[in-house]
Amino acid sequence: MAHNKNGDTPLPIDMAAIRRTVEVMRAERAATLKSDDSDSGWLAGLVERDLDSYQEFVAQLRVTLDPDLLGYVPEMCAKTLGDTGTIRTLIGDQQVDTPFFHHGDLVVKGDLGVGAPFVVTGSVTVEGVMGDCGPDSVVAIGGAVKARGVLTSGEMLVMGDIEADVVYGDYNDSTLHAGTIRARLVIEDDHQTIATVKADLYFDVDDYQGGDGDGVQEQLRAFLVDEVFAADEDADEDEEVFDAGLLFARLREGLPVFRSDAAPEGR
Repeated sequence: MAHNKNGDTPLPIDMAAIRRTVEVMRAERAATLKSDDSDSGWLAGLVERDLDSYQEFVAQLRVTLDPDLLGYVPEMCAKTLGDTGTIRTLIGDQQVDTPFFHHGDLVVKGDLGVGAPFVVTGSVTVEGVMGDCGPDSVVAIGGAVKARGVLTSGEMLVMGDIEADVVYGDYNDSTLHAGTIRARLVIEDDHQTIATVKADLYFDVDDYQGGDGDGVQEQLRAFLVDEVFAADEDADEDEEVFDAGLLFARLREGLPVFRSDAAPEGR
């Protein structure tokens, strides 16, 4: 996978302008809540230091994060920058390991791996799999996400909807926030999802129970190809169980993961 080191010139930030935007947003939030809103002091804290670029601005999310207010980050950036957004296309698989910012829509002609703070004010379209890596990654998308698969173990917020074949949340310290998730398969593997979920097969945290929930393996076996199941050292010698790593490997390779006789899409 190619490594994206943000080789383009960092986007300069006008701190005075973004501070004005934050003050307006804080006032609007306080008026909506009809009370003092001490939580929004986090927004003011983000713009307290003098910074040189939007990349430096989003880098702060790694050390200071309020998940409940994360959605304000792409919004404040978009309001400050105004109608200057562009469509950016990245060719080939991308691994983002340094703070990333783009104003507008992002298209990735391959897989996208995120291991750093990542903010896009518009929508993100990934031809393959979009995956993050908590706790190093913090993902905030101002629009929608469309990908073949979404694999998240970090804090990921999508202000719009997510459309994918598979959405899988792993690890219990972070949360996936979105408007509506439309997918064939959605699994919350000890990873809370806050969204409206419309899926052919959906296991929430209570249902999935690390794959040991009642009937989980049987339903997955009827829905997914044999190649995404493997022997489990903790199970009986001849028993194979669902392996998310094998599933996402096939998604990245463009191979089918659903049985041809699986229930048709009902989204």
